[in-house]
Amino acid sequence: MTSSNKEIKHTGEAADIRTAAGTHDGETAPVVHMDYGTAAEFGAIVERTIDERGEHASAQMPQWLEDKQPDRALSTRRSGRNRLKTFPGVAFISVLVILFLYLPMLMVVMFSFNGGRQALLWKGFSFSWYGTVFHDPAIISATLTSLEVAVIAMVLSTVIGVLFILAADQMSRAGSALAGWLINASLIIPEVVLGVATMGFIRMIGLKPGLLPLILAHTTFCIPFVVMPLRARLQTIDTSCFEAAVDLGASPITTVRRVTLPLLAPAIVSGALMAFVISMDDFMISNFLTSAGTTTLPIYIFSLIRKGVNPSINVVATLLLLLAVIVTVISSVLTNRKDD
Repeated sequence: MTSSNKEIKHTGEAADIRTAAGTHDGETAPVVHMDYGTAAEFGAIVERTIDERGEHASAQMPQWLEDKQPDRALSTRRSGRNRLKTFPGVAFISVLVILFLYLPMLMVVMFSFNGGRQALLWKGFSFSWYGTVFHDPAIISATLTSLEVAVIAMVLSTVIGVLFILAADQMSRAGSALAGWLINASLIIPEVVLGVATMGFIRMIGLKPGLLPLILAHTTFCIPFVVMPLRARLQTIDTSCFEAAVDLGASPITTVRRVTLPLLAPAIVSGALMAFVISMDDFMISNFLTSAGTTTLPIYIFSLIRKGVNPSINVVATLLLLLAVIVTVISSVLTNRKDD
């Protein structure tokens, strides 16, 4: 009676492949000594040995190889010496760019606590302008209008964005790509063009600038910002989750309600927060659609700048910046959260 097995032993930087196919019981199988220089070469030896099995042959993986861990953690960083110091001037330019981006913001925050009446002339630390802003009826009215438009636009754009993602996921590859391009087209179209086109369309259908056109316009240009995190999240979900639901007898509606939506929940919240901030900060399109009584906060800030800069503008800008930072952090945490 014959026995067939193959045993691979790891010795230093060589592989001993013991083949016993065709030997009789009790006989010592010959050992084929094969050298290798890298882990990849050793892996190729193992695969080739297993692939060469006959119909009745077998291969047994040694326990040491089954339990073997990588010698070092895998990394996606490129090897070599492409360090920042090898590119003269890049570090200095990077610092200048960072200062140009963030130093004005820090100055706005700092001068929001200015006790003087000039926006950029420091007269001492004070919270007086925060009290002025919180008790200014015009600023409060503009803020409430912006909040009303932003909240309604956030809800509508989130619902439409979720429905779009669910529908596009069932389309063909070409159809899904075309639908994605159409929904994201507003991101590359200049806002001036969008503002003029929206104003013309609003007048064409018989509406006048006001709250309703603002809500419709904000909902439209917020949809792509909802779709982006939803699409990214959907691509990371294992399709076996949906297949398991179908195998268990779940209807399409039940699958969406009990499987898809819970898995998309972090992206839905992230996209909704992004839509809220984008709507709150919009100036260009809102400038074409506002009317008396529906002035948004960015429009009101612009009108204050035209009359003369004072520290109240720094206070409002600081509060908007704080809102954007909070929403960005929450959105980033939800988007990058690992599944349990």
